[in-house]
Amino acid sequence: MNFIKPKIIGITGGISSGKSTIARMLASLGAEYIDADEMCHKLIHLKKFKDKIIERFGIAIQDNFDKIDRAKLANIVFQDKNCLDDLCNILHPVVIEQIRSKITEIEKQGRRKAIVIDAALLEESELSLMCDFVIFVNTSKDHRLMRSKTSRHWAEGELEKREHFQMILEEKKKNAEYIIDNNLTIENTFRQVKEFWQHYIENVYFRK
Repeated sequence: MNFIKPKIIGITGGISSGKSTIARMLASLGAEYIDADEMCHKLIHLKKFKDKIIERFGIAIQDNFDKIDRAKLANIVFQDKNCLDDLCNILHPVVIEQIRSKITEIEKQGRRKAIVIDAALLEESELSLMCDFVIFVNTSKDHRLMRSKTSRHWAEGELEKREHFQMILEEKKKNAEYIIDNNLTIENTFRQVKEFWQHYIENVYFRK
């Protein structure tokens, strides 16, 4: 049997558009799921990176247990692009290296047809350059605002404030190879994900 490298799929879209939901759907179909944001969350609690972040942003970002409070840190970095850039410069090189290593490991084992990368800053960190396909999750502003309030408990204006630091949505959409509409039911979204999987992942293997 010929060895086939797994296809790498990146997920992009607006904040609270359902990117992680799409990534989990792809994982349920057989993709390996790499959560870049979860990697960042783990890194900030490792002493090496925690010390660098506190040195840059001050001890006020710590909670009562001397751990970095992500909400406090977010309040700082999403007020000033220089602050966000500094945080990204601390974390992103390591996360990108971890993702590359994970991809290499999966490729060597040959156990997956696809790898899905879920990263908030897929284009901004140039992770999209690793991808064979980039899927844009198309979700209306109203839906995204509602989700950010109910699931993230964000205050009015928080979504816009954070999105201001990301690539313009129309640019993300234009650069993507595939668009999934996430404005209707979860069943409708999953149907589109399965169509993508069948056409771009399964069919590759059947043709070999």
